This record gives sequence, C-alpha cells and structure tokens, in this order.
Amino acid sequence: MAKVRALLEFIAKLSAYLDGVVERGYDLSNWDDLMRILHALQLQAQALIDMAQRAASLLGEPAQTYMEAGEALRRRGVLNPQDLTLYRSVVGFRNVVVHGYVSLDTAKVEEVLRKRLYRRILELAEKINAHLPDP
Repeated sequence: MAKVRALLEFIAKLSAYLDGVVERGYDLSNWDDLMRILHALQLQAQALIDMAQRAASLLGEPAQTYMEAGEALRRRGVLNPQDLTLYRSVVGFRNVVVHGYVSLDTAKVEEVLRKRLYRRILELAEKINAHLPDP
C-alpha cells in the first residue's frame, strides 16, 4: 500500500508541476520546453500504469501487461468504461513517447496542456487508491 500511495503523491506532484508550466507559459517548438513537458507527461503516465498494476495485484488479479491491469480494475469495479478508455489512452500515449517519439503529434500535447487533461490522470489515480483496502 505504501508503494501505491507514493505513486499517487508522485502523480499529484507532476500535476502541480504541469499546472505551473501552463501558468508560466511554454513553447512546444522550443526543444527544451518540449522535452521537459514530455518527460513530465511520460513520468505521470508510467506512474499511473505502475499504480494500476500494483492495485490489480493487491485486488487479487495480477496483470502481465499494462492493458491487462486496466481490464482487471474494470472487472473489480474500480474503473468504469470511461475510466478504462482514459487508462488505455494513457498507455497508448506512454508507448508513443517511449517507442514512437518520431511520430509524436505535438498538437495533441498542446491539447493536453491547454485543456489540462493531465489532471484526469490524477483523478483516476485517486479513484484507484480509494478502492484499495486500508493497510
């Protein structure tokens, strides 16, 4: 449980960091800005994925893949269909950043920042945490 809480706190810190980036302003055509933002978004995505895998295991459904973790949480009533769709998009984004970085669409990154969609990851992490038993 301590690991899950640590991941939740890390996701919250990254959300606050990204809020600051948005408030100060950024330029995705600037390499340094783009790298800082992508790194924060990648870390946030990976922390959510790690949290989902740990939660699935704690709930008795260890998952072999990132997607299986989301499905396990849906079966356990932690995620609803909309949550699962969001989780899948986070996994997909993480995979693009890690493996398909050359084809990354910065317009989508701009949308995530402009609409502050990264906050939805924190909401999802809080929901997962709330469904876990107390230690």
